[in-house]
Amino acid sequence: MSHWMTRTLRTVLICLFAVSLAACGKTVPKEEASASGNAAPASAAQKAGKITVQDAMGTVELAQKPERIVTMEFSFTDALVTLGLKPVGAADDSNPALFMDAVKSQIGDYKSVGSRYEPNIELISSLQPDLIIVDLNKHKNAIPQLKAIAPLLVLDDFQADYAQMLKNYMIIAQATGKEEEGRKRLAEHQTKMDEAKKNIKNTNLRVLPAVVNTKGFFAHSDHSYTGSFIAMLGFTDPVKNEASYPQFTLEQLAEANPQAMFLMPIEKENIEKQWASNPLWGQIEAVSGNKVFYVERRDWSLSRGLIGSEKMAEDIVKHLGA
Repeated sequence: MSHWMTRTLRTVLICLFAVSLAACGKTVPKEEASASGNAAPASAAQKAGKITVQDAMGTVELAQKPERIVTMEFSFTDALVTLGLKPVGAADDSNPALFMDAVKSQIGDYKSVGSRYEPNIELISSLQPDLIIVDLNKHKNAIPQLKAIAPLLVLDDFQADYAQMLKNYMIIAQATGKEEEGRKRLAEHQTKMDEAKKNIKNTNLRVLPAVVNTKGFFAHSDHSYTGSFIAMLGFTDPVKNEASYPQFTLEQLAEANPQAMFLMPIEKENIEKQWASNPLWGQIEAVSGNKVFYVERRDWSLSRGLIGSEKMAEDIVKHLGA
């Protein structure tokens, strides 16, 4: 698994070295960008302070390094603070407590722009941003309105696995003029992941992360960010499902039979409490083996960045390490 991780990081860095710096403040479709062949030499673009980067929709051209950035996902804010940047506005679902403590302590004063699902267009506009970072799927209906306010950096975040998160991180680093800092921070992250792997002596376990609330049990397969991170560490995904977040019944969970579970509760009393009186619950190896662990949803599911990943590694080493 460490070879997989090394290859992923190497691919991220090589791809980003290949992107040149060019013109200003707009997005060029991928087909048009590849056909035009008129990108400015990197040295000339650097002198002009212009930045060109590839996002999920094509080529984004910025006139200069952005200084007033609005982030529309927790993971984008995670990325900014690791680069020494602070957003002027951030979508936090009107609840700052959803930020990890390690992120919240670094972002300082910011303006909440409300829900990640329904952007407050008027409020975002009032902040006069020079870059808005959005999710390809979650914000697709708002993209035309947001694009009228400022240049957009569109990333595939909500459906991203761990490898895609690493790529997104370096795209953000380049778009903000922090590519060198991004490479250094990514190398630091790799060192921490290698250390975590050394401290996990037995990865021959079926490990399942899941969000639980009063209405359901939502498994995170190895197609999701959290599930793929656990797979990267060497554990086996018991879900074996093409969906990233399949909802499980107790019968389906018992059939998957995870040997360890990391549960991310939303409420104080969630569905697993209702299942506790059912004999099937006690037959699950994670339950009978006392390997059901409760972790913070904001750390394991919402942040989806380097800081979040490193906190997950700490939790896993704590519970499943030597």
